[in-house]
Amino acid sequence: MKTLSKTRERFYWDKLRADVEKWCRECHACGTRKGPKTRTKGRLQRYNVGVPFERMVWDILGTFPVTTKGNRYVLLLMDCFTKWPEAIPITDQEASTVSEELVRT
Repeated sequence: MKTLSKTRERFYWDKLRADVEKWCRECHACGTRKGPKTRTKGRLQRYNVGVPFERMVWDILGTFPVTTKGNRYVLLLMDCFTKWPEAIPITDQEASTVSEELVRT
């Protein structure tokens, strides 16, 4: 920290580091310039899948050029146990369209 090293060059007192850190945290000018602190992310955890179709993942890719059947998006599905992928062309991203294709597949 630059402020701490510059302060140490010129001064010394007990708990200098703690005082400088506290002053930097409470400084209004420093706080507005630095912005909010970034949030830490949680650790990744392993999820063991025991049987097929216990856990499915899906995503929608698009927008692609319109096909002859009017499809613009692709619904991607994958079973986490077998790693079997499926790609289903769909016309839009509406919940009703996605649910119909999930039931149909």
